[in-house]
Amino acid sequence: MTSTAGTATRAAAPQPLCHPGPVLPDRVVSLETRLVTHEVELPAGARLLDALADVLDRCDAAGAAGRLVGGTLAEFDYYIPALGPPGGSVATFSEPIPGGRNGRLRLGGVTLGHRDGEVFAHSHALFDTALGERRAGHLIPDSVVLGRGVTAHVAVSADVRYDVAHDPETTMSLFEPRRVVPGPADRGELIGRRAIVCRVRPNVDLPTTIERLTEKQGWTGARVHGQIGSIIGGRLRQPDGSIVEVAGPATEVMYLDGEVRRVDGRMTADLIAGLVDRFGGIHHGGLVRGLNPVAMTYELALAEADPIG
Repeated sequence: MTSTAGTATRAAAPQPLCHPGPVLPDRVVSLETRLVTHEVELPAGARLLDALADVLDRCDAAGAAGRLVGGTLAEFDYYIPALGPPGGSVATFSEPIPGGRNGRLRLGGVTLGHRDGEVFAHSHALFDTALGERRAGHLIPDSVVLGRGVTAHVAVSADVRYDVAHDPETTMSLFEPRRVVPGPADRGELIGRRAIVCRVRPNVDLPTTIERLTEKQGWTGARVHGQIGSIIGGRLRQPDGSIVEVAGPATEVMYLDGEVRRVDGRMTADLIAGLVDRFGGIHHGGLVRGLNPVAMTYELALAEADPIG
């Protein structure tokens, strides 16, 4: 497996991507909601998309964001990032890569929304093949048949969902958050944690945006539920203080761990990410603030965290 990462003690910001369409003025689309968390073991033998649609139905939810954890994948195919065609999107997907049978899911982010009126899932995951080879990529939802033990950890919204829509800037079909019924406060309901569901557009730094949105809400901190998106390469701090620089133009975020808290008077996002690049290389580390802008899109969901103490 080829890797394009380099290591340094300091890193330069990546060059912004020049997308083929118009740059829209609103760089973050954000809708207030409340999120309720659920942990559901998905049924073996079911298609992933059918199992996730059932989760939305049972939770009476419009949309959800979270993770898929553990278990096996009876069948699956996936993509990794690829260069876009001349004059088209900056980045796209590779040809489908057969995952084979009896893979093992390690960890993956998932966003549940709708496409053409039907439930649709966007999932990037870390997994092992039946031969024990560690791989990662964008799961092709129609191709995934679940084995045993896959658990969905999701935060659901009753009134905001993601719908697939044409994005004129990137010229791709992407999830966009939309309100589908009156908000919980308007119905006199206060179920779940205060939250925001967002789409972050290209060339906007992800850690800085998460900090700013948390501050704007007036929260003492936030928990990140939205796990899915892409960034321009990646600048990842390692435990020894060095920074791994991952080549772009786009890498896919598989998961985002950590917390957002006020530190020394400033809202601070301490976030660990897993990335997969266009060569299939897998990278982990802390997102360096100011050096990790979004490549194509990021599907962000933030919920208010409990106060410390």
